[in-house]
Amino acid sequence: MAPHILIATLQSAFLSLCSSLVATYFTASNPPILALVTFSLLSTPPNYLWQQQVEKLLPGYTPQKIEVEDGGSGVTVENRLNVTNTIMKFTFDQTVMALINVTLFIGGVRLLQGVPLDECLQAVKEQTIPMMFAGYKLWPAVSLLNYTVIPVKRRTLVASVVGLGWGVFLAITASR
Repeated sequence: MAPHILIATLQSAFLSLCSSLVATYFTASNPPILALVTFSLLSTPPNYLWQQQVEKLLPGYTPQKIEVEDGGSGVTVENRLNVTNTIMKFTFDQTVMALINVTLFIGGVRLLQGVPLDECLQAVKEQTIPMMFAGYKLWPAVSLLNYTVIPVKRRTLVASVVGLGWGVFLAITASR
């Protein structure tokens, strides 16, 4: 069986292609399909590895002792949501990682299209904050769901599926 990172990368690239085609179909825009798919192929592995590492450092579920009056040992252990770790991951994801990913998307897709560096940097300067605020209407809910319910090896897939609709938005934005 193929490694999870490879599967996640191919799924993400396929969903990026689908988003671009949907954007082309429903609008008069002409998204840079090759650049968007290539960006997905390049950006998914580091994001996947990031999710794996952050889960190791700040596990969402940790063993907790529960006092039980069972006439025996009186203690049982079960995995419970670690609220502190979840809040830390969520906050970092929605601030630092969001800024990094949005900046790389805006600049990266343009670079892959052959846009000069100074124009890419100008686009990053002009579009990062508006795109982040647009993303805050969707991604905090997805992030919270991912960190509380979805197993770590499936998080990239969940984000990619939700990203299908988000990708239509991005494809339309990238074609401007």
